[in-house]
Amino acid sequence: MKQIRWNNIFYNTCLACNSMLLFLALFGAQMQVPAWLQVTGRMHPMLLHFPIVLLVLAVVWETAVPAKDNPLYRQTGNALLLASALSAALSALMGLFLSNEGGYEEQTLLWHKWSGVATAFITFAWYIFRERVRQSKMRGGLTAALAVAVVTLAGHLGATLTHGDNYLLQPVFSGKTGPQITLEDALVFRDLVRPVLEAKCMSCHNARKSKGDLVMETEASLLKGGKNGVLWDSTAEQFGRMMQRIHLPIAEKEHMPPQGKTQLTEDEIRILYFWIKSGASFTQKIVDLPENDSLRILAAGRFQPLEMEQYSFPAADESTIRNLNNDYRVVHPLALQSPALAVDFFGIAAFKSEYLQELKGIKEQVVQLNLNKMPVQDADLKTIATFPNLRKLNLSATAITGATLGELKPLKALRQLSLSNTAVKAADLEVLSELPDLSVLFLWNTGVTESELTALQQRFPHIRFESGFSGKDVVAKLNAAVIEGDADVFDISTKVRLKNYIKGAVVRYTLDGSVPDSLRSPISTGDSITIDKTCLLSTKTFLPGWVSSEVATRNFYKAGLIPDSIALIYPPNPQYRAEGPKTLINKVIGDTEFKTNNRWLGYRETNLECLLFFKEPTTLSSVYVSTLAHIGSYIMPPAEIQVWGGTHTNNLVLLEKIRPEQPTKLAKYRVGYSCDFKVQKMKVLKIVLKPVKKLPPWHPQKGEPGWVFMDEVFLN
Repeated sequence: MKQIRWNNIFYNTCLACNSMLLFLALFGAQMQVPAWLQVTGRMHPMLLHFPIVLLVLAVVWETAVPAKDNPLYRQTGNALLLASALSAALSALMGLFLSNEGGYEEQTLLWHKWSGVATAFITFAWYIFRERVRQSKMRGGLTAALAVAVVTLAGHLGATLTHGDNYLLQPVFSGKTGPQITLEDALVFRDLVRPVLEAKCMSCHNARKSKGDLVMETEASLLKGGKNGVLWDSTAEQFGRMMQRIHLPIAEKEHMPPQGKTQLTEDEIRILYFWIKSGASFTQKIVDLPENDSLRILAAGRFQPLEMEQYSFPAADESTIRNLNNDYRVVHPLALQSPALAVDFFGIAAFKSEYLQELKGIKEQVVQLNLNKMPVQDADLKTIATFPNLRKLNLSATAITGATLGELKPLKALRQLSLSNTAVKAADLEVLSELPDLSVLFLWNTGVTESELTALQQRFPHIRFESGFSGKDVVAKLNAAVIEGDADVFDISTKVRLKNYIKGAVVRYTLDGSVPDSLRSPISTGDSITIDKTCLLSTKTFLPGWVSSEVATRNFYKAGLIPDSIALIYPPNPQYRAEGPKTLINKVIGDTEFKTNNRWLGYRETNLECLLFFKEPTTLSSVYVSTLAHIGSYIMPPAEIQVWGGTHTNNLVLLEKIRPEQPTKLAKYRVGYSCDFKVQKMKVLKIVLKPVKKLPPWHPQKGEPGWVFMDEVFLN
């Protein structure tokens, strides 16, 4: 009786879940899922393995175990089927709740949803009609096959949503790679950076599963970034959000890749770091980098230079090579001790087809053949096809029409072919698909249209089609204005000129630190701007049809009154003492490279407190302090700034106190603060800057004491 009662409870629960599942699958998109159900939905990855395992056990039990008339067999089979049905329904329900959070590719999600629902319905139906199914082996086999097929489809689609395309079958095809890319042909992004992103990032950031609204599959989506902003910024601390998250401790919630995923290797992190540092180009070739460039050094072990390739053929006779060299043809080895040869032709008027045929004595050794601008005809391709080890062939600006490109099909080792400035058409290129190693095809200024090129790229994804830069639909971005000024610190006023070298461009500016706009901000006419106060000059360049420039800024400081003497109450940290008290009035401005320029006073253990003395009572109404924020190095804006004044150190009164706004992310910048107070005469001025006692919780070194840095004081 007790067993029957529990069976009824589980059966009724399963019936209720399947009823709810059907309702939500049909109408759930119109409903708002409450927060507690979203939490339940996030348990979907935890539960989904149970129906798979239980269903597999039920299939084995129902189809492979004999003695079906045994009561124990029936009881065990019933329990497995009911457990499979209940767990499948619960898992599908949680999956529906999870799908409401978004971030998944809709078509794949739709198929995954209905395959999961079908799994729940089929397993429940199997339990209901289990006795009928058991009466026929064929009926049992078909039911089991259907259940396995549906749960396999649901699992495959779920893996695609979570881990990217073809996740289930990826190991089968992992050994099948495209043509090998040589160092000469490799691009930094395509062949060095993108493979890292594909292996470690795109499983969560793709068109089907865009966590954080971030898709990393295309160059445009990488530049766009996600809901938290752009991925990299070469001016930001650690070069932006992506590198910051990669460098977080693995236990941190925002660490990427998340804990449990395959982590980036040190070399992979360095590849991303140096790529961003160098400007994050999508088109730069590795061989265009300097020999000592870090990215090129990292790439050296991944791509083999063509001249360093190991060849199985013997070297040609040296006397044969000497006899083939003349004023119009040069035959030379690719590298010292290499049997591979390169052949270059010169002199259009002197070229003859016979000169190609004369190379038959070294046809095994020729791996590069340069016929650029030679009057090569279609018939000559038959001769070229006799060089079995040819890797690079340049037929640019020749007289070929493309009609006989099929003659090149014997060149199974050909990797790079240049057909630029020829009459070839898209239809002529179809035969090149039979060249297994062809990876780069140059088609600049040919009869291949842009739409045809797109179609070819889709049909032959392993070939890179180079068609040159057309400039179509590209909107150029203006360079920021050049700010020319004599000095950052001045006594009365200073002259500043704003320059931009694009004809017709308009440079607008502001003096209050705000971003200039294209309508209301003052225009720089080319004449000098007179600056007579401490300010932050901001400029931006505009021109119709162009993207406006980035904002260029520069601080200017009016020196104002100079105290007769100055004293520091506490000594600065020995690492950052600059010129001592003189640092604050020497009219020398420090920059963010604080470790090398020795222009800053740095304090951490104590407040930065200084006394400024005047021999005669002096009228003051404003104090401006220049400070540094270098958040990654623990240098924060002051927690508090105090200005005291009076006629003697014993009778100072508080004139002004401000609490500067604290940053919320890693960055480095100069920042100044103006403390204004009622006009009054004084002989002693005291300035206090308090360092932050504890770095904020979001900081990598949260809880540690911060630094405060100052380099100048301006009195007015």
